[in-house]
Amino acid sequence: MWWYIILAFLLWWAIWYLAFYFQYEKKDVVSELRKNLKKANDQLLWLQDEVDELTAQNELFREKTTELLEKNDELSDVVAELGKYYVHMKKASEKTAELSKYLHEPDDDMEEKLEILSENEKSQVKNSFF
Repeated sequence: MWWYIILAFLLWWAIWYLAFYFQYEKKDVVSELRKNLKKANDQLLWLQDEVDELTAQNELFREKTTELLEKNDELSDVVAELGKYYVHMKKASEKTAELSKYLHEPDDDMEEKLEILSENEKSQVKNSFF
């Protein structure tokens, strides 16, 4: 019976030695895999930080875009009003140019009308009592 115990102990020791030997033989591969795992975890952390930062920037850009769209709507209203004023000012400018043209050109009909008026006034002054 002692022989079974000794044989079991030797068999257990042989299995343990083979497992240790095979594990030691693959040590470089395990080390390489651990390094790769650590690099992958570091990259995942870095990427998560980047995602968080870009999400915050995206939210800020959305807020600013909304503000700018509102300002754009307000400015569109202002431009529409200015367009209306421009049309009115252009019409007024055309009328002013037309009046200026009439004021610079002598009008023969006007001179005749003025002469008639002045003659009427003279005749009224003569017909007056004083």
